[in-house]
Amino acid sequence: MKKYSKIVYSIAFALMISINGRAQQLTLSTNYLLNAYAYNPAVAGAKPYLQANVFYRNQWTGFEGAPKTYLMSLYGPVKKLKNAAIGGMVVSDKTGLMTTTAGYLSFSYHVNVTKKTRFGMGLSGGVNQFKIRLYDVRAYDQGDEVLTGNIMTANALDANAGFYLYSDKYFVGISDQHMLNNRIHSKYASGKVEPHLYGVVGYNIKAGKDYVVQPSILIKQNRHSYSLKGVPPLVQPEYNLKVTYKDFVWVGGSYRTRDAVAFMVGFTVIKKLNIAYSYDYSLSNIKKYNQGSHEIVLNYNFIKVKKIDPIEEEMKAKDNSVHQSIKNKKITPKDIDENKPKEEEKKPEEPKKD
Repeated sequence: MKKYSKIVYSIAFALMISINGRAQQLTLSTNYLLNAYAYNPAVAGAKPYLQANVFYRNQWTGFEGAPKTYLMSLYGPVKKLKNAAIGGMVVSDKTGLMTTTAGYLSFSYHVNVTKKTRFGMGLSGGVNQFKIRLYDVRAYDQGDEVLTGNIMTANALDANAGFYLYSDKYFVGISDQHMLNNRIHSKYASGKVEPHLYGVVGYNIKAGKDYVVQPSILIKQNRHSYSLKGVPPLVQPEYNLKVTYKDFVWVGGSYRTRDAVAFMVGFTVIKKLNIAYSYDYSLSNIKKYNQGSHEIVLNYNFIKVKKIDPIEEEMKAKDNSVHQSIKNKKITPKDIDENKPKEEEKKPEEPKKD
């Protein structure tokens, strides 16, 4: 029995890495625009301030062993290096008996294309660690030495690269994730970290004074499928629509092809903290076994807010009011004559005394 258990374990390990590689090695995020750095290292530095993200996703609630993802990232421009930015990210994904933990550091550089458009290039590198918790395995043979350990681990180096073109009106990004396509080795089996291509495009449309409509598309593709003859590329578009009111609150919807539809809502606190929540409803066959997916994103922007003295603010308001009144008033020649200082009347000269 021990002999066969090694074979079973090897097959299970390979399958879990394969499934994890194709589905959950990369962070799945419905609010991908708030979590854009996780998809593309070139996003770091697109804003002129430091940004921090905390992300949690509970996928397929009610399904035993369903994926749970935790992510933290910090990124922004470097003052001493003009146009440069750095960032870091830690992500942990738990699926069944397997836990994947990864850490990355990134560097990006941004240049001006036009007065209103910039272009960024980014590169990140890190390590992926895969763990299988053997103490949770329900073994048939209690004396099997393969299943009596605590944790089986495997590691792989990783690298990502991306480009990002953006302005106040639109953004376009493309990135290559897991580009090294490294193998994952363990004592009894091996697998591969699957490379993926990501593309995103979006546009901001002003609708009146207070509303902004933002349609966007995220396209994911398993790059490994190109090397398999007769196998169509594994492409998955995701369509997103968000409506923002006064840069304060937004609602939106998303459709992930062959997978799920989602509802999103979020709001901004003191122009620094963004809080977003989304709920996904499954459309695939797995919908019979789960109650949907939940996701929460916290985004904090380290923006310096200048404190203004109330008295100074009041004086500025009065000064602006006076200037506006002068600007709106029509000046006529009569006003000029009336405001012109009158010359002093000349007194008659006194007769000279002899």
